Amino acid sequence: MAKTQPLGPGDSFFLVTESDNTPNQVGVLVRLKLPKGAPKSYVADMVQHFKQFPVRQSPFNKKLAPNSIGDPLPSWEVEEDVDLDYHLRHSALPYPGGERELAQLISRLHSIPLDHARPMWEIHAIEGLEDGCFAIYSKMHHALVDGVAGAKMVARWTSVSSEVEENFVPLWSQPKEQRKKRAPRAATQTSSLMEQVTDPLKSIAGVASATWDTLLGGRGKGTPGLVAPYSAPETILNVPVGPARRVSIVEFKTERLKAVAKELGGTLNDVVMAMCGGALRGYLEEQNALPKKRLVGQVPVSIRPKDGPEEGNAIGMLLANLGTDIADPVERFKAVNQSMTAGKTMLRSMNKEQITAYAALLTLPFTIGQITGIGNRRRKPMSNVVVSNVPGPQEKRYLNGAEVLNISPISFIMQGQALNITQFSYDDRISFVYIACRKSLPSVQKLVPHTEQALKDLEDAVKKMKKRKTTTKRTASKK
Repeated sequence: MAKTQPLGPGDSFFLVTESDNTPNQVGVLVRLKLPKGAPKSYVADMVQHFKQFPVRQSPFNKKLAPNSIGDPLPSWEVEEDVDLDYHLRHSALPYPGGERELAQLISRLHSIPLDHARPMWEIHAIEGLEDGCFAIYSKMHHALVDGVAGAKMVARWTSVSSEVEENFVPLWSQPKEQRKKRAPRAATQTSSLMEQVTDPLKSIAGVASATWDTLLGGRGKGTPGLVAPYSAPETILNVPVGPARRVSIVEFKTERLKAVAKELGGTLNDVVMAMCGGALRGYLEEQNALPKKRLVGQVPVSIRPKDGPEEGNAIGMLLANLGTDIADPVERFKAVNQSMTAGKTMLRSMNKEQITAYAALLTLPFTIGQITGIGNRRRKPMSNVVVSNVPGPQEKRYLNGAEVLNISPISFIMQGQALNITQFSYDDRISFVYIACRKSLPSVQKLVPHTEQALKDLEDAVKKMKKRKTTTKRTASKK
């Protein structure tokens, strides 16, 4: 009998909440420029070269083990003979190979569920893009990998060198970096025994305190800005979803966002969240569907150690005020900043195990709704939209000599949450990727110009603030 590995609770969540209309798979789209002097057969040659390497690395050789009466819980087993003709695909875009054609293809590919009888991943090499470019789109089941782990895979596969290697190794055959083993903490027999008794009690107390503070939201003492779960308004975002997806992408120079953050006294992530709030406000106003109450964003937070494995899930979460009820961009930013600061402060008060337990407690009704098919309750949803921010490589990268132009994560949506927003920073740019239910959410591509306008509104407001400060200084000096 093959050796099996049980899935952890976090990984199992993405299996038990999956349905025909909500395949829980995540992907990444990497646009690349052909190396100088590359032949027309470059992409085809690359695909054939990759197929020479057998799949030996986890998680690419993992598949679901058959369940049995004696072992009903999901487990992984190793697939010894992975069929690369199935998992590695070669595609081409129709003329003219622009953003529209690429978005249509990725939307279609990301709508197709992965085969649970095989290792749950696919990689598509796509040629025919304009300006001598090609793309690699990959998708993998969320039970195998989260966003941060996926970003680490991309970083490991790519290089800062533009040199072409004759025997470049595909991702599934690359040796993994050896993680450093942490030295065990010295402890006396007495202290070890005491910790065994007191640590679980402290952990329970910490989770209970954080959960109570969150349920109280901003009404709790010392927790201004904290957002309570299931306090989000009814919106067109929180409706039943079908299986088809639509993907839209927009990117910005990171320096533009950092300049706004510096002037307003916040973080890059605060600007990202405020832009999402501004974009959603503009989009919902255009649809005549903007609620008076502020929208709530569910923000996944990575709790993966820096030297942690490149697979599985290590995710906590906080809830954030998106400020969609505020017209002024600076006041919206302040509301977002206060909310994010409160959520981060609360998470910092807990360890990894406590954060995991805390997230499980808060999302329990949501999870039950996904398993039973009820979904995210429309009249009082846990949150309105998921907003993720994943850091990527901060320098220019190459894939065996091909310049990586940009990297866009393609996330997933769940029942009753028809929109997901994911940001990814790479080199000097940050991309906003919107994935939505094609049927439930109308014209999601219109979020792109609204995102551009949200950043412009913040920049214009900052310019006015600086101008007022300059005028005030001049007036004061004349006096």
